[in-house]
Amino acid sequence: MRNPVRAYLASRALLTAVVYTGVVTLPLFLVSAQILQLGREIDFGVGRLGLATASYFGMAALTANPVGKVISRIGPGRGLRIGGFLAVASCLIVAFAWEWWIILPAMAVAGTGNGVTQVSANVAIFDGVAEGRQGIAFGAKQASVPMASLVAGISLPLIGLAVGWRWAFVAAGVLALILAISAPEPATRSSEARTEKRTGRLPRSLFLLAVAGFFAALAGNGVSHFIVPSAVDVGISEGTAGIVLAASSLFVVLVRVGAGWTVDRRHTLGHIEMAWLVGLGTIGALFLMMTDSASGYLIAMPLAIIGAWGWPGVFFFTVVRSYPEFPARASGFALSTNLTGTVLGPIVVGLLAAAGNYPAAWLFVATAAAAATFAFVLSYRRTVRPQLLT
Repeated sequence: MRNPVRAYLASRALLTAVVYTGVVTLPLFLVSAQILQLGREIDFGVGRLGLATASYFGMAALTANPVGKVISRIGPGRGLRIGGFLAVASCLIVAFAWEWWIILPAMAVAGTGNGVTQVSANVAIFDGVAEGRQGIAFGAKQASVPMASLVAGISLPLIGLAVGWRWAFVAAGVLALILAISAPEPATRSSEARTEKRTGRLPRSLFLLAVAGFFAALAGNGVSHFIVPSAVDVGISEGTAGIVLAASSLFVVLVRVGAGWTVDRRHTLGHIEMAWLVGLGTIGALFLMMTDSASGYLIAMPLAIIGAWGWPGVFFFTVVRSYPEFPARASGFALSTNLTGTVLGPIVVGLLAAAGNYPAAWLFVATAAAAATFAFVLSYRRTVRPQLLT
């Protein structure tokens, strides 16, 4: 029997990349959004949220680099299917958790699915979307991550507070299952048309870009997963905190798509656009550090999130467009380095949050964002600018 979902997605590389990328990030954002309920039932607090987030991104980081080589051989469609089934397993493990530590292996499973799916989605876009539209395509693909955060935020009042947090994970698991059995095989370019084989050391310019992504992810993931508990800490209600999470995530969606449209229109590789965004995140984090009022927090938090987490769509566009001969390998390496930053950020912020020291947490985020801003500018001067002068 023909699968109508697979048939619909088969010729739509962008939609496929967006949907599958979003669904493998949903388990982690659901944990973040439902954390207060998890805390009341299985003693899962903000410090343990940092461990769970590190478990998720740690496994994604370990997976991404070798997966880049695998996807270059098996194709992105199979990778999307594998990622979907891993998301199903993660959601079901959390839904039946009876102790807080069970969340950690569940997030490790979801993180593995993230590593597989992200590389697969990058290759699907590179092969299936016209060059003049790839910036906005990657922006839309990365916008699916905050969209998953938005869905998680909405799930708090609609499902979590209404019928219980476990049902939110059951619903997410059903969605992931539908997608896992419906994954299409996007049209791909011949592997002989690019050199996805080992050719010695990767270019130094790729290493420099990866360093910038590391610091930017350190800042972005350090701030994005602690919206709900930090909002409650300054006097905002739990339900309102979920709305803050959803609204901030919506802004990030718009910025990621808008940044992708900008690089397409300007015909750039995105280094300077990313520097401006992460610089804005630096300013937002500094404002968070200096405010202790609910009203000030509601103004500063969107600035911090938009800046510190608005750049990834442009980042992966920059990676694949800069290294078209080996997009899967380049994506895998850059994603692995990027995700290493996402591991360290939540650990530090989680420890500081658990101690009730959110100002120090935001200072850490601001410092990392400032380092990322400098690194993106440096990567521009070492890669793009010399080409313009020749």
